[in-house]
Amino acid sequence: MTMRVFHWLSRAIQLVTLLSFSALIIVVVLQIISRFMPFGFMWTEEMSRFLFIFSIAFGAPLAMEKRDFVRVDVLVGFLPATFRKYYDAVIYLVLGAFSTFLIYYAYEFTMIGTNRTSATLDISMSYINASMIAAFVLLGIYSFLNVYLVITEPASEEGGAEE
Repeated sequence: MTMRVFHWLSRAIQLVTLLSFSALIIVVVLQIISRFMPFGFMWTEEMSRFLFIFSIAFGAPLAMEKRDFVRVDVLVGFLPATFRKYYDAVIYLVLGAFSTFLIYYAYEFTMIGTNRTSATLDISMSYINASMIAAFVLLGIYSFLNVYLVITEPASEEGGAEE
């Protein structure tokens, strides 16, 4: 049941990421085309910035879920598989704790934007800034889920000092 919830959460995040990134591509292409026209769209620069923020805010948790963040594991690769397993769990635990810690500051940042609107789109900046709350909540959830998954799955025998 719980993993089914995470599956549907992941699917929803994938959809939001896909939509925001696709819209970003469309807006940037429109911005490029408008450079060769006698008129320009004033809102495209601001909209592309906001869509980029949303793409990152929802794409980063997907990378955390799939454990696809870039990592340098040259030295860790020489360690025994069991030690690597607990090392990964500690790393995900620290990332989850840090993400959870940042939720409060993301909320404070969002509240700053409550009375401000964007220059050309006239959108409340709190909507844009709230993407950071969503990002840190989702990063925390997937970090703590990875701690559980890393500890409960059998240790991988690839690499390590035993070879």
